[in-house]
Amino acid sequence: MKRSARFTLAAATAAIVAITGVSCSSNAGSGGTDGAVEYPSGAIEFATAGDPGGGLDLFARQIQQTLSAESLTDAQIDITNIGGGGGNPTMALGRQRAGTAETLLGNSNRVYLNPIMGTTDLTMGKDFVPIAQLMTEYVVLAVREDSPFTSGSQVMEALREDTRALTLGVGTVPSDDQLHLLRAAEAAGVAAEDLNIVAFSSGGDLLTQLLGGQVDAISTGFSEALPQYEAGEIRILAISAPERLDGPASGIPTWIEQDVDVVVEHWRGVFGPADMPATAVKYWEDTFEKMVATDAWADVLERNQWAPLFRTGDDFGAIIEEEAETGERLLRSVGLIE
Repeated sequence: MKRSARFTLAAATAAIVAITGVSCSSNAGSGGTDGAVEYPSGAIEFATAGDPGGGLDLFARQIQQTLSAESLTDAQIDITNIGGGGGNPTMALGRQRAGTAETLLGNSNRVYLNPIMGTTDLTMGKDFVPIAQLMTEYVVLAVREDSPFTSGSQVMEALREDTRALTLGVGTVPSDDQLHLLRAAEAAGVAAEDLNIVAFSSGGDLLTQLLGGQVDAISTGFSEALPQYEAGEIRILAISAPERLDGPASGIPTWIEQDVDVVVEHWRGVFGPADMPATAVKYWEDTFEKMVATDAWADVLERNQWAPLFRTGDDFGAIIEEEAETGERLLRSVGLIE
């Protein structure tokens, strides 16, 4: 049975404003309040929902390195990789360690996709709380260099005429790759539920299928498509960013520029255990706010072809809830959930 993807933001807010005896200094690692325990006073476990070398592992290690290099916290941050299970084992720590302040959880939109798909009953507010959204990647629509299509709007026009005319490739389902296609199609007046979408095992396999002619177009992360784009093997017709990006993506039009009103953020974020003390949540919100303002973090974004994105607390939680509602509706329309 599918479990509800609805999140109780009130519960998350209540966890954040809970009364606690933990004290956080205004400057990391110094100060304190008489009679209270200074926070953080020991090691922090940063559990990331991915194997070593993967995207979420890279995300966690870049945070660890930047915080250390910029002396933004005196806490020793130890990274634990918990791969497999679609990220559920990582988020289960939020339930197991409810009320504690020594654990951070790194994850992506799987925090809402998994409940939608019924693979977990772990939900935001009840089992973990949002702390900060720290970066995003954007998703692109790409074709072979010799494709007759030269814009995303042309692809959508072809799909309006015949929804099954093109075979569209994605890495996995459900995923932002898939939701990107569904949302773009819906915004362009295409019957999204009738699209011919096929899934492959990884970004590399997906590009192989595109170059081999097995699919007409693909939806994938920009960083995964970048090597073939720079080599002139593929053409990127649209990117899911809210505005034109700088750097290697500067020549790629957004969907919005092509009169398709859609933005898809493939973000990474940090969460805390359920009922994490309010002062601990605030400490990390403030620390991450300082981190994303540093030149070191700007270098991290540029080096990894990530885009800046920073939201905390209720703002972060509200975006998750909004994305969950849209995702659930679209995934139901294509029959992935009942």
